[in-house]
Amino acid sequence: MAWRLRYASHLGFRSLDAPLFLASVGSLDPVAHVRFATELGFAGVQDALARQRSIADSERLGRALADCALEPGCVLYAPMSLATAPLWGTNSTNAREARSRELEAAIGCAKRIGARRIAILSGADPRIPRSLQLAAMIDNLREAVEIAERNDVVLCVESVSSQALPHMLLQHLMDAYLVVRAVDSARVRLIFDTAHVQVMDGDVLMNLDRVWDAVEIVQIANVPGRVEPEAGELAMRPVLQRLVDHRYSGLVELEHVWSVPGLESERRGVAYLTELERQLRSPPVDGP
Repeated sequence: MAWRLRYASHLGFRSLDAPLFLASVGSLDPVAHVRFATELGFAGVQDALARQRSIADSERLGRALADCALEPGCVLYAPMSLATAPLWGTNSTNAREARSRELEAAIGCAKRIGARRIAILSGADPRIPRSLQLAAMIDNLREAVEIAERNDVVLCVESVSSQALPHMLLQHLMDAYLVVRAVDSARVRLIFDTAHVQVMDGDVLMNLDRVWDAVEIVQIANVPGRVEPEAGELAMRPVLQRLVDHRYSGLVELEHVWSVPGLESERRGVAYLTELERQLRSPPVDGP
């Protein structure tokens, strides 16, 4: 399949035991999933939980991705227990040390698999006004820009719905956009996740246009339940069409679960995506 957009499957964003095409591949071996993504004609594979793999497994995965010329998706900067802790919205010494330690470890892990994008989440501290936490996050990301530049990575800030993860600092897209614009660096950009945006802010197309200048990665999932594109309330064809219209060349990470896990759903999902692609129009021609 020659895809118009650059799709990426995942190796498990909630658990390494739940890669996107588990039934189709019939194995948890990440290299087998890389080969399957290649067979589908995808452009990449996301290993968000890469920090949970051994160094040897990460290096093996990195070689497979390179051999298949697939682009690695974003890597979560810390284990979930720390990624959801209030580390970025504070200037405390302990938080600073934890951020630095986890970011350096994430960059090392990303390099082993060839990834260049690090996903940044942060919990909120209920004892501190949100405005002060947002200001601190901006300062802390500005400080992290030097590390990102030195290691040629992009720090990708993401807003997360309160249904998925309560008590997060960035729950609304515009708060995440505000942070990214305030940092004002090509090393700090935005993850646009259709499910999180639909739950918290609605009007996915309008919001995508509003923040387009800051978008680094697009993740698609439907709601409720963070399910496959065809199974929820959000019409996905207009979203994909808007990406085509914007001439988006980054990865479209298929970061969803299956409403009914199994081979039938996985095959239907690929067929549905194929049909959506068939319906997409070429982007408008630029004026003189």
